Amino acid sequence: MSEVFVRPGLSLGNYPQKKEDRSIELEQKLKGYFAQLASSLSRRLYSKNYVVKQVSRHQQTLKDISEEDLTAMIDHIRSELHRCGLTRQLILKSFAIIREASARVLAKCHYDVQVYGGWLMINDMLAEMETGEGKTLTTTLASCTAALAGIPVHVITANDYLAARDCEIMQPLYDRLGLSSASIVDGMETDQRQQGYAADIVHTTNKQIAFDYLRDRIEINDDTGHLKFQYRQIQQLRSGAKNPLLLRGLCFAIVDEADSVLIDEAITPLIITKTIPNDESADTYGDALYLASILFVNQDFTIDKKLRRIELTHEGEEKLEDLVSNLPSQWQNSQIRQRLVTQALTATHFYTRDKDYLVKDDKVQIIDQSTGRVMADRSWEQGLHQMIEAKEGCAISELREPQARISYQRFFSRYLMLGGTSGTISEVGKELRQVYQLNVIKVAPNRRNKRVMMPERLYRNKEVRDRVFVGRIKELAKQHRAVLIGTCSVEESESISEILKQQQINHQVLNARQDEQESEIIAQAGQAGAITVATNMAGRGTDIALDDTVAENGGLHVIALSRNPSKRIDRQLYGRSARQGDPGSAEAILSLEDNALEEFYSSAMIRVMARLCLGDRAIPGLLAGVILWLPQQNNERRQRIIRKQLTKQDQRLRRTLAFSGKFE
Repeated sequence: MSEVFVRPGLSLGNYPQKKEDRSIELEQKLKGYFAQLASSLSRRLYSKNYVVKQVSRHQQTLKDISEEDLTAMIDHIRSELHRCGLTRQLILKSFAIIREASARVLAKCHYDVQVYGGWLMINDMLAEMETGEGKTLTTTLASCTAALAGIPVHVITANDYLAARDCEIMQPLYDRLGLSSASIVDGMETDQRQQGYAADIVHTTNKQIAFDYLRDRIEINDDTGHLKFQYRQIQQLRSGAKNPLLLRGLCFAIVDEADSVLIDEAITPLIITKTIPNDESADTYGDALYLASILFVNQDFTIDKKLRRIELTHEGEEKLEDLVSNLPSQWQNSQIRQRLVTQALTATHFYTRDKDYLVKDDKVQIIDQSTGRVMADRSWEQGLHQMIEAKEGCAISELREPQARISYQRFFSRYLMLGGTSGTISEVGKELRQVYQLNVIKVAPNRRNKRVMMPERLYRNKEVRDRVFVGRIKELAKQHRAVLIGTCSVEESESISEILKQQQINHQVLNARQDEQESEIIAQAGQAGAITVATNMAGRGTDIALDDTVAENGGLHVIALSRNPSKRIDRQLYGRSARQGDPGSAEAILSLEDNALEEFYSSAMIRVMARLCLGDRAIPGLLAGVILWLPQQNNERRQRIIRKQLTKQDQRLRRTLAFSGKFE
């Protein structure tokens, strides 16, 4: 970071963000080459001990001053930051003032590790901090310092619930520092959004901010062009017209749960669409689904589960041609019928109700696989969403035509300053350096982790697994422990719930159907005897408080019943236990019928492995570890390749735009 940072802000006709030009690839290579060296130098000159010592020294002078004097200190540091920018010494002084203000209004004084985490974030780095280390409070050091300097700050997290909650919790601190704040969540009107983005600190989600940015790009890059837009906006503002833009540019973003936002969501295209008439009738989709149902796999079509691709065979195409002879004229077009039937086969074989989507209020709502939450306003492209609506008997929605699109990789690369934190980010540190030029620094926990990790157990089928885990639940209930059971889908969480009901075991379920009751369910999950069955919704950003009885008897126990596609998601689930030095334990009770294993191994291979664990015995530990490790490694490698291809695609698009004289 340069010693003096030029303070950005939305001036007349200016939209602060990083510019993309023809030298972008060279720039990225140079940044990547020197990033590690710069990070090493930064750590050597400003180590954790140095940063904490300096902040503590400044804060010591503030301990006994009155509230009026503290207000004067806040005004003074604001003035200095405006005049000099984000110099290192001013940042350290600002951290001390924010730390003291937090201790007074929130009764929470930032731990030393949180001070260092905030230092990393404001220096364009990512801090890996264990789950439960108070990352929300940590971000206030960087966000409030930047906001005091006049820099618009976006604090970005994984879902609306966390964005609204964090903003509300930190509101007293923002008020004490004289800073305005707002949360931008789903369902807000344009005027509310514009008013919210005018605040000093904005809490929102990656989805909300990216789509609002695209709306601004549509406004800026209309048919009149960017230069004409500047002139037009000046004229409009002079005549008293309202500013048409939502954001004040992309100045500084702090990304909470950074691996979820920057990595897991990276391949999700962000597309703003407009509705267009749907030429296909409900009968057309119904006919396609019927035709798909009478085709035979490996004879009429082939399925590639790993690539999630379906292709009609020559025999299948000929069979279709015979079957559609009495159907309307559009079916006589080979390309149209093959497209519709392939879509119907895809909807049937790759998209499962209560796993990939929910049906709620006669609408198909997509489930985010990494968080388990509903993405109500998203839809699949090219008629697939309408095909799934027909499959579920819902009203067929209109088709959507893209107006603007961007990837998360391109979007976040446009921020002038970018930092963040997560509990599980070191595994993807190399990729984050290559794509975003962000270095990952691991921050030691404030208290020693007391989590007890038990060996993973792998059984021959789900029937055996269920017997074992029910017995384990009863054993833990006798110990007055609280238990969190982790599943991968809504369907599985409800299946486990039925098993517990049959055993007359009281429990709570937390999945996409109960997202509105999330805070209430989580609040009770740490009570003695509490049993909570959850999808990955309970894996990020939520804190399960333990009562005294649970803490005295070993803390929260986490049981994973499914293998997640990424090791990081497994770590997030296990991280619900033993937070902030609390006791806790975790284990995995799995079966060879797990979806992740069935997609990777052949049925013949699974039968061979099943012979190693006849009866209620588990597969030997070392071998079980290898069996579970291989599919996860393969999936992570495949996802890295997809993200790398997306990066190259973005670079090609930038070159094309640069060659044509167009810049986004």
